[in-house]
This record gives sequence, C-alpha cells and structure tokens, in this order.
Amino acid sequence: MVIGGAALFFGVLFAAYQYFSSDLPSTSRLEMIEPTLKTVVYGADSSVVGQFFVEDRALVPLADLPPHLIDAFVSVEDRKFYSHWGVDLFGISRAVIKNVMAGQTVQGGSTITQQLARNLFDMFENTLTRKIKEALLAMRIERAYSKDEILEMYLNQIYFGGGAHGVEAAAQTFFGKPAKQLSIGESTLLAGLPKNPRDYSPINHLDRSLQRRSVVLNSMVDTHKLTRAEADSIDATPVEIRPGKSDRDEYAAYFLEEIRQYLESKYGADRVYRDGLKVYTGLDLALQSAAEDSMESYLRRIETARGYKQTRARYEQALAKGDDVGTPKYLQGAVVAIDVKTGLVKAMVGGRSFKDSKFNRAVQAKRQPGSCFKPFIFCAAIENGYTPADILLDAPIVLDLPHGDVWKPENYSKTFEGEVTLRHALNMSINIAAIRLLMAMGPGEAINVAHRLGIKSDLENVYSLALGVSEVTLIELTNAYATVAAGGMRGEPILIKRLVDREGRVLEENSILREEVLDPKVNYMLTSLLASVMNEGFGRGARMAGFNEPAGGKTGTTDENTDAWFVGFTQDLAVGVWTGFDEKKTMGDGMTGGAVSLPTWSAVLKAAYRGGRHAAAFPVPEGIESRVICEASGLLATESCPQIRREVFIAGSEPQRPCDRHGSGSDTPVQDLQSLEELDRESLDED
Repeated sequence: MVIGGAALFFGVLFAAYQYFSSDLPSTSRLEMIEPTLKTVVYGADSSVVGQFFVEDRALVPLADLPPHLIDAFVSVEDRKFYSHWGVDLFGISRAVIKNVMAGQTVQGGSTITQQLARNLFDMFENTLTRKIKEALLAMRIERAYSKDEILEMYLNQIYFGGGAHGVEAAAQTFFGKPAKQLSIGESTLLAGLPKNPRDYSPINHLDRSLQRRSVVLNSMVDTHKLTRAEADSIDATPVEIRPGKSDRDEYAAYFLEEIRQYLESKYGADRVYRDGLKVYTGLDLALQSAAEDSMESYLRRIETARGYKQTRARYEQALAKGDDVGTPKYLQGAVVAIDVKTGLVKAMVGGRSFKDSKFNRAVQAKRQPGSCFKPFIFCAAIENGYTPADILLDAPIVLDLPHGDVWKPENYSKTFEGEVTLRHALNMSINIAAIRLLMAMGPGEAINVAHRLGIKSDLENVYSLALGVSEVTLIELTNAYATVAAGGMRGEPILIKRLVDREGRVLEENSILREEVLDPKVNYMLTSLLASVMNEGFGRGARMAGFNEPAGGKTGTTDENTDAWFVGFTQDLAVGVWTGFDEKKTMGDGMTGGAVSLPTWSAVLKAAYRGGRHAAAFPVPEGIESRVICEASGLLATESCPQIRREVFIAGSEPQRPCDRHGSGSDTPVQDLQSLEELDRESLDED
C-alpha cells in the first residue's frame, strides 16, 4: 500500500515535470545564449561617441568587476548562490511565510539563477505556472553553466532602469564610468536597483536609492562581507550621480545618423541593434565640439543682432508649450572637416538641432556655392596657360540671352576696378573678372576641373557658373578643396575607419585610395592663390581671429545673401562651413561668407592646432619659379613700378620683359628688392 502510494506520488511528480518542462528551452539552446548587445561608435581617440541599441548593454567579464560589487549582489539577492542547485527551497519557504504574515508580497524567493532564467526568456507573467517553469529552467541552467558563468550572465543581463541592461551600462548611465572603476559606495547602490529600477532610480529618487543601499549594506554585514563599522561609514558617504548621457544626447548626432543609415543599409537593422558591432571612426571630439559650439554661439548672436522673428529659442519655447510648430524655420548652419591625409571625416554638423530636424545639411542640402566655385575656374585657367600675373578686365559686361533677355552681371561691391591681376581678382572675389576668364576658356574647362577634384553634382554649362549658380553639397565641396590640400590627389571622404563584430572579426577596414587629378605644379599655383586669399583677401578675418597657420581658402556668398560659405584647408585638414535658411531667402545685408561662416571655420581650425601644434608650409614642387612683378602690368617690376610683389610661375610661363607702364621701359628688372614675406606684408598694408 505504501509502495503503491509512493509510486503514485512519483508518477504524478514525473508527469507534472514532463508537462511543465515540455516547452522549456533545451540545454543546447541554453549553451548558445547570446544577449543583445549594442553597437558602439568610437572616435579618433577611442572614446565612445555614440551607441545604437534596443537594450543598452555592454558585456564585461566577471574577472573585470570589483569584488565588492559581486559581494553586494550575492549578499542582497541570493546569499546561498554558491551552495544551491538553482532553487533555494528554504528561501522560498521563508518568503512565503513573510508574505502571508504581511498580507502582501514583501519578499521574493527567486535565486540569481531564477532571475537570470526569467530575464533571458522573458518569463515575467505572475502565475504559479510561470514560477514552476522558472524553477525548472533555473535547474537546467545550473547543469549547463558554472556558478561564475551564471553570475557573469546575470550581471550582464539584469535591468537597472534608465535603459541600462547589465552593470557596465548601469555604471555608465548613472556614474559616467566603467563598472571596473566603481567605488564600494557606488557598487552597493547599483546592487539595490534591480529589485525596483523605476522607484529606486538614483536620478529621479536618490533618497529611495540610498535607503535601498542601506538594505544592501546590512545584507553584506549579515554575510560577513563588511563589518558594521565599514557599512555605517559607507552608508554615511554621499554618492555623486553623474549621468553619462543627458545633455550630450545631440553630440555628433548627424554624424552618428550617417553611420547608422550606412550600417543598416549594408548589414541590416538586427546586426546594428543587437550584435554588438564596434565602429571605429576618425571623429575628433575637440573639433566636433568646436564646430557645434562655435556655430551655435555665433548663429544665436546673429539671430539677436538681426532681430529675426523666427529663432531657435522661440521655436523650442513653442515646442515645449505643445504648440504645433511644424518644421523649424530658424537660421541654420553646417560644418564638415576632412583629414587631408587619411580622408577620415573629423567633424560633421548637419544643423543646429537633430531633435528639431533630422535633415543633414552637410550631406543632403544642395545649395549654390557662390564664389567658392571660382577656384575651379582659376585652376582651369592655369591649366590653359594663364598665370597669377596675367591681367583681367574688371569692366561692365552685357550679354544677350535667349528669348530677348539681357544679362548684366555685377560685382558684390557694385564697383569696377579696371585691369587687375588674376591673383587680385581671386583675392577680392571679383565676379566680372571671373566671368571674363570663363568666357575666354569656355565653361566646360571649369566643369572638367571641378569634377576631377571631387564635385559630383551636375554643373550647368553657362557663364553664370562663374558666380556659383550650380548647386552642390557641403561635403563634396569640402572634399574638392581637400584634393587641393593633398597636392592634387583626390580621394573619397571616409566615415568608418574599421568595423568589428562582437567576436573581434574585422568586417571592414577602410583607407583612402587617392588618384592624381591635377599636375603638382598646377595644384601648387592654385594653392598659392588660395593662400593669398587668407592673407590679402576676404579670408583675412581668420587671421584677425588668431588663426595664423599656413592655409588656403575661399569665401562664397550668393545673390541677396541667401547662402554664405567658407571652405579652406591646411596641409592637414579641409573644413567647410555653410550658413543660411532652409528656405532660400535672404539673411540680410552684410551676411557674407566672410562675416557669417568664417568665424566658425576659424574656431575649428584653431581647435585643430591646439596644444602647440602647427601646420606645415605647403611644399613647392619642382618646376616652380618666382619673379618680382609689377602688380599693374603683370610684367617684370622695375624700380619705377609703384606696387610690386614676388609672384610664382610654372617654369617657362614667367614674364620675360620689364614693365613698360612705369619709367622708360628699358629699366633693369628688380631681382631681389625685398623678401617675399616683406612684399606680401607691403601689399596687404596697401590693400
């Protein structure tokens, strides 16, 4: 009878086991557990720039965690963790008794292994069936893994609130540091959060989280991990919460979005959000911060000084009140910085607020470049035999257009200078001189140069091309200038330097592939012209702002001051800045590239040469000659010429006869009147 009863009992028990375990994960599945991991984007200095995730989690080995953090979790969550086999029957019994006495649930009896099972397989419904399945699954986990492996999975899996899954993400979220650097006070506070992540949040309820920490400390005293004196001392020590996100949520947001879109298109969303990819980029945090901060600061000042009705501040105030504000119509800007040597994008700003507008003006917006297009025309002229000393006529032009229209282009200054050298024409961005140059060669020559240097957009074969009427993006224009900075060697901008999967396998390794698109001598001549824009032309504002490294650059301003640009470079870095409204309308009088965009450009370049770094001078290739010329005639200067300078030429193109406009025409040419630096200074003073 007794034997029959026992057999019946074990039979029922076995049947129940079979029933409840029928749909549990198999042991083989447990051995393939891979928690969802976030993709992390790193900057040039290996610091974290951003992350993509469904769950904010980063794996950390148990051996890398502070012992006091492990002691805190085991003490408060599962004191018998190292002795039970997945389920603590005494703990469950104790919890049941306390809950019955309290008339509500005040204590849980789940072990760390049970909690891991619940989290790994989303077993959160509060039913008896779920509890039984959780216990059975915990026992299976105990058979498949060692205690340390279970604890490591648990600490990397458990939810802490604030979007943070696992101790590493929690340490970064609440303290802005890796878990291995947590103090005992911080570790014991974290150990108290999983019980109720919302109500114990140290960001929203610091007092409650500290009360919960006291419970953790008492548990550590009970398990002899701390003395009472040590626990009291820790309990009395304040904890400083330093959220690792919050105010930097928009940092490099447009750059990160370009990365995300590329990864999703090539590898799929699952890999981006779940597979723990590591993305290494060339983003320079100092340059990115300088670009974001200087652009925003300067545009706010413009909004205030100009009294614009639509400003970012007013837009965001209306947004906060819940008004239907639509898309932002306040003044916008964009910045791109490209490493000349590697092609890596060092900074990218696509607008003033990614939250307000996801449209990336650095790569998506096509705008007229204005006079920033002129260097391509002057480069084509040099390829066609022109020299910086050649004379161009700055005088009115009237051209008949189809349908009986007439085109009468003007200079920005509304004045004319008569005869000017090619160098002076670019320095002062003289429209009429550039148009005459384009008319002499044909627009196709300039279009060919622009496309070779890196412009991808279609360009109109019209004379108004000299005024930059064909639209381009900021990144392609900046990259074209980077080609000049690289000695006429074109490459493509690179966002991702290296891409690695969760196992450390390299998925991508990108390095710049350059193609020579300009003769080095022609490229040097163009570089020389753009360098004098910085010292004598409309780029002088950068020098006044304290940026004094060897550089070349060009302003650009379109009709009615709709678009304002400055694009320039050193031997190391090419930077482009655009300012304007998304709606193509005027910014007002005086809102030129030199006034509006150059200040941000200068701030980024000054940040690039922080800490005593300096830019190298542009190298002079073989086949370059210099002569002292008369600036009025472009011929060899004599002592009778009132304004002279040392000019550079491709060998064989230098002037052969002395100036005949001043003196007798048979005077001896000046060979070494002054040094180049003194002459440039003299020319600058006289301008």
